[in-house]
Amino acid sequence: MEADPLLRRFSRRIAVAALLLHGCTNPSDQLPEALSSKYPIDGDFDFADFAVAPTTANLPLVDMLGTGTTVGSTTVRWVALNDDRDLYLALEWTDTTHDSAFDAVLGPTDFDGIQVAFDDDGDGLVEVGEDARTVLAATVGSQYVDQHFESGDQTDLVGDGRAKLTYDAVGMKYRAEFLIPLGDDVTNEDGPINASSRFTFAVLDHVQLAGPTGNAAGLDGVLPALGADSSGWARVPLQPAGPHARPQLPSDLGGLIAFVSRHESENGDIFTFDPSTEVVTRVTNDPTTYKDNVSLSHDRTRIAFHSASSVAATNEYEIWTIDVDGSNLTRLTNNTNVDGHPAWSPDDTRIAYASRRNGTFHVVVMDTAGIELADLTSDGDDMNDPDWTEDGRIVFKTDLFSTIPQVRIAVMDDDGTNVVQLTTPLGVSDHDPVAAGGDVYFERFTKSTNYATDVESGFVPWNLVAAADDGGGETTLLADGYLNWLPVLDPSRTYVAHLKTFGYTEVRLLDLDGNDLGRLIPGFTRVAYLDWK
Repeated sequence: MEADPLLRRFSRRIAVAALLLHGCTNPSDQLPEALSSKYPIDGDFDFADFAVAPTTANLPLVDMLGTGTTVGSTTVRWVALNDDRDLYLALEWTDTTHDSAFDAVLGPTDFDGIQVAFDDDGDGLVEVGEDARTVLAATVGSQYVDQHFESGDQTDLVGDGRAKLTYDAVGMKYRAEFLIPLGDDVTNEDGPINASSRFTFAVLDHVQLAGPTGNAAGLDGVLPALGADSSGWARVPLQPAGPHARPQLPSDLGGLIAFVSRHESENGDIFTFDPSTEVVTRVTNDPTTYKDNVSLSHDRTRIAFHSASSVAATNEYEIWTIDVDGSNLTRLTNNTNVDGHPAWSPDDTRIAYASRRNGTFHVVVMDTAGIELADLTSDGDDMNDPDWTEDGRIVFKTDLFSTIPQVRIAVMDDDGTNVVQLTTPLGVSDHDPVAAGGDVYFERFTKSTNYATDVESGFVPWNLVAAADDGGGETTLLADGYLNWLPVLDPSRTYVAHLKTFGYTEVRLLDLDGNDLGRLIPGFTRVAYLDWK
């Protein structure tokens, strides 16, 4: 999840596309560029590029998380800008060490960072539901948390905004960028921010929550907390702002999207989203069972998925189907194998899925009653994440051409013959291929390690790539330094929906040139899987 120059190129494309969408063909009619397009939020900026000079403060670092004695100081510089929708903050502060320890289970264990807090209504008191945003140093990257105040800082159920920080080891300083929506979110857990709102921030240094120990340097003396007196905080320096140029979601989207969201429970539930009406419909309502890897039938009447009592109960993973109205829940597999990742054939008469057998994953095909028709994988080979091409072949990831954890994308006939390698780059692994219009789209983990056990996997780039399904080569669709995954195409093969992680996960829409058109499913984050037919 680090900075990438491609994002700046895509940002310029977005600005041009936005102007065209707004009908701005005459330079005198052009709207100003939105902050979301102008600043990529990669933790890399230069104060000289801003039209306003930074504010500077020298703040004491206080131990016991800001309640003890002074142990040092930090110099902070910051700039605040806004457009009609967002507040942009760029901050820089000094720190002689880069504390960024992260545990895959426990999360941040020894970290630096910065928290920005808001008294949204500006009444001089921090109250339940008011806004806080935090970004922490984490291994090679950073972790952003969208928060609100409620008996201590709480993570919002539905995330928004974004932030990143970077550390300059030579200059011994951090830089952080925030893009914060001015409007409230759908759960009323933060915002709205206006000219009456107040804000402050606190630098975090060498914090270890297990203690808890660590230092804090607050702009207003202390770490913000629920019930704090915020009457001395500065007003948010908002400037009047009219409409800005930004991309718009297309008005002609069709089909149906099935997705899993864990925003209500860790096990997740299945929903559908009609992009033409923006109506979300709940399909399941069962917090007691884990659900993942949804696949929508081509006639848009049934959803296949795998389920178990919990994500850890892999020996229970079985394939199920359910009608989109929530009826006819049917179990298709029943064995001791790990069965998952189902995919409907083009005529909806068969389902391909991954099944762990004799130590490796096999691609297996069954009919819609659960009767196995063929195991397409030889023992000792690993073939996973199957999907069907429009002409009835099967794409998958595999170790046939590499050594796990590096896996490549390949395609074969539906009887397991005529295997063709589609991706070749070394030092990466490719996952979750979907086929559409002669191409295969997938996400690429940009390290050679096992992403499931590498603590850096959530902080390095995951790119979206398209490869010709005849082995004719590949093109990078999106490489913006963030974690991008699970691309699926709309029925017209004009747009790509995918999951994007800012510290929360939402569904974004791209055009086929990689231009980001916006958030596709409003009101839902922690999305875990999706399909579009």
